[in-house]
Amino acid sequence: MEKEKEYKVLNLVLVVYFTLFYMELMFKVLAFGLTSVFDISVIKIAILLIPISIILTLLCKIFRKRKINFIIYLILFFIISAWFSGSFVFKKVFNTYFSISVFKLSDQALAFKGTVILEIIENIYGILLMFIPYIFTIIFNKRINFHRINKKSSLLYLLMLIIYIPLFYLEIYKSNEENKLWYKIDNHALNVEKFGVSAATYLNIKREIFGFEEQFDFENVYIEDDNHEENPEEIVYGYNTMDIDFDTLINNESNTTVKNMHEYFKNDVGTKKNKYTGMFEGKNLIVIMGESLNEIGIREDLTPTLYKLSNSGFVFNNFYTPVNLSTIGGEFQDLTGLFANLSDLSSYWRKGTNYFPFGLGTVFNNLNYNTRAYHANYGTFQDRNVYLKSIGFDYFLYRGNGLEDLMNCNLWPQSDLDLINSTYNEWINDEHFMTYYVSVSGHMPYSLNGNNMSKKNWDLVKDLDLSDEAKGYLAANIELDKMVESLINKLTEAGKLDDTVIAIIPDHYPYDLDMEVINELSSYEKDSVIEVNHSSLIIWNNNMEKVEVDKVASQLDFIPTLYNLFNIEYDSRLFMGKDILSDTEGIAYFTNLSWVTNKGIYYASGNKFVPNDGVTVSEDYVENINKIVSNRINMSKKIIDTDYYRKVFK
Repeated sequence: MEKEKEYKVLNLVLVVYFTLFYMELMFKVLAFGLTSVFDISVIKIAILLIPISIILTLLCKIFRKRKINFIIYLILFFIISAWFSGSFVFKKVFNTYFSISVFKLSDQALAFKGTVILEIIENIYGILLMFIPYIFTIIFNKRINFHRINKKSSLLYLLMLIIYIPLFYLEIYKSNEENKLWYKIDNHALNVEKFGVSAATYLNIKREIFGFEEQFDFENVYIEDDNHEENPEEIVYGYNTMDIDFDTLINNESNTTVKNMHEYFKNDVGTKKNKYTGMFEGKNLIVIMGESLNEIGIREDLTPTLYKLSNSGFVFNNFYTPVNLSTIGGEFQDLTGLFANLSDLSSYWRKGTNYFPFGLGTVFNNLNYNTRAYHANYGTFQDRNVYLKSIGFDYFLYRGNGLEDLMNCNLWPQSDLDLINSTYNEWINDEHFMTYYVSVSGHMPYSLNGNNMSKKNWDLVKDLDLSDEAKGYLAANIELDKMVESLINKLTEAGKLDDTVIAIIPDHYPYDLDMEVINELSSYEKDSVIEVNHSSLIIWNNNMEKVEVDKVASQLDFIPTLYNLFNIEYDSRLFMGKDILSDTEGIAYFTNLSWVTNKGIYYASGNKFVPNDGVTVSEDYVENINKIVSNRINMSKKIIDTDYYRKVFK
């Protein structure tokens, strides 16, 4: 055995433990701010790191030769340090938590590698901070015991595990929510927030390798509207439901999960029709998904057309776009009325294997509308050309299949204005049209060097008393405003404006902007969990009177609301989003199981409900909303996993 020097040698398990604990604390500070280190979750993280540290230590003490063990340590902790660094950068760039599953969307990072490289450079300080323990270990490795484990150390580790077990069960079992997270629910975002990166990564890897079936109780929960008063003269509306023989489906189904789903939907009552049902029946429709569009980018002086549309027509005052797996997740939620799940996006949505009888293109095709989709960037990116076809868009023109012959696509990002001017003539003379545009001008980064649209419109924002990044974001959104202005002009010239509905829905908020920049543009102080997602939904027709809607809603509610307005037959029980104009309580929920209703906000990571001013809720209100959120997120996943619509309608 190699001889140690005279100075005191540090025990490796302590080095490993405090290295991991340092990185966990540093991640919290970088991702959530300094105050996060005083959260109760830090105690749980400290406890959960005990077995992880022991396992990693044992891996670094396998061989007789100290040098080999040290090399193993260097390899392991380079990977771990890189993982923590990647988790920080990923959270900063996408406001989503890094996981094994994210590699299934690696083509997104590769497609925007220039942006990713810029973000890495911009956030290099965080990466360096994560590698500080690694660097110190290299420098002072002679002071650390890397020798093969002996009997005395084995007993020490055994004692540590004996102490750990009751601590673990005490911490996990004393909280019902954390018990569910560890054993019953797969929610990586909340795992990171409550258990830390290390434990969340352990759960993520374990579930990816061995699989994980969430334990779902299929319980229908309804919240009574205690503000509603019966009016004998009130019109009694029917429900937006279809005649589905769930009893026969139940009797003929052998799969337990699917049978339980049939029971769940059978017992759901759905949402009622209302005075707005059929308001736009027979009209044309233009849907625009606004890349990174948010209320902070809509201003009367710079984007007057967007401002006009968002403050007339339907005005949704409490609308949210829950950021969920970047654009692909946002678009999935916009177009399906279901909550996005990463594994489903990769395994089913991108492959176009699921049946979507309520797909936006499909339902309007069935009404003999001509349906088309357009995008100025590559349509094959993340298989958009595949999944748009699965929801009924057989015609999709994009860069790579002919759009480059009509406009300049060799910019980043491309011009939304050029997109509309180059393609409107394909559909505007149709008797009935439903056209879907995927905008791109508002894409990050928001700088003169990284965004051609920011550069193009810079003169319109350069004198504003704002940071350059805030100016860049506004300048990029000016291009979308020009697109919508041109669209309205083209419709007016063709005599089609009064018979056309324009709907503009964001995919997510501009998560590339720091909270300081977002609040620089915001009219009120936003938090980074709920209000940062507060946004604008536009549903507008030139002939309608303004309708203000204060009910809380999210992008999942867009499709059901649209179908109700166009009097399209659909079953509201089979959508996890709900018609905003119906009388059901509005809920917007987020990846970490936080939510907001008209009665208050629930922060899942701290298990804290903050009621709105003057609002009192029942004792079981939070528990019931938690069940509803859990139901809808789980049902969204199971609808895709089981190809449920095919089982019901085919």
